[in-house]
Amino acid sequence: MRFACSTASFPEDRLEIAIAKTGWAGYDGVELPFPAELPTEDELRYYLRANELELAAIHAGVLPLGGEAALAELARLGRSAALTRALDGAVIVVTAPAEGALEALLSSLRLLDRALRDVAVDVCLAHRTGTLLPDPGALAELWSLRLPERVGLALDPGQALLAGWDPLELEALPELPRHVYLTDAAGGRPVPPGEGALDLDCLGAALRTNGYGGSVVLRLENADPWAVEPLAKELRELMGGW
Repeated sequence: MRFACSTASFPEDRLEIAIAKTGWAGYDGVELPFPAELPTEDELRYYLRANELELAAIHAGVLPLGGEAALAELARLGRSAALTRALDGAVIVVTAPAEGALEALLSSLRLLDRALRDVAVDVCLAHRTGTLLPDPGALAELWSLRLPERVGLALDPGQALLAGWDPLELEALPELPRHVYLTDAAGGRPVPPGEGALDLDCLGAALRTNGYGGSVVLRLENADPWAVEPLAKELRELMGGW
């Protein structure tokens, strides 16, 4: 396993500062967003090398469904995939929209797969409450429709807890995740790992037992601003024990 941190964990910092804090906390990799104002490829490569980090993934936002507007959004996802490969990464993460049909979601995934052609990037779908993919049942239904080979699953334990299912039961999923978040939830809201219902050591054991070899990405949500840096470092040390 490779331990990474999302720059979303540092919402009050500029991107280059968030990347630097990820390196300071001892992580091997970083997950980046894909906003319009993302720095140039050369700048990002400099930030990664300066902090001795690899690109774990780019989170490319919501996967669009159908229509002309979807083509522009799919082009954005294509650019995120191209940037991922240019930075020697291999994963982009997308979430499903809140409304629509799974067949339309499949159609968008197939269109994106054809557009990417020989770009060696996996597209990992992150399940989330309030979307078309909230739970293992919805995931299994989508996977039964024969997805492109590049499409995989991004496991988000905090979102699983919010949706009422156990993220440690990996056998309930349609496939072993290709990307995993370290998140948690309590009281109906995301919380920093260790402050909710997730047993962190059991998560590490479940991933190890099932042969998981991808990235585990810390994403802090609803953390006190003064606690973000020490929490990131503390959780990296905990993951090292896995």
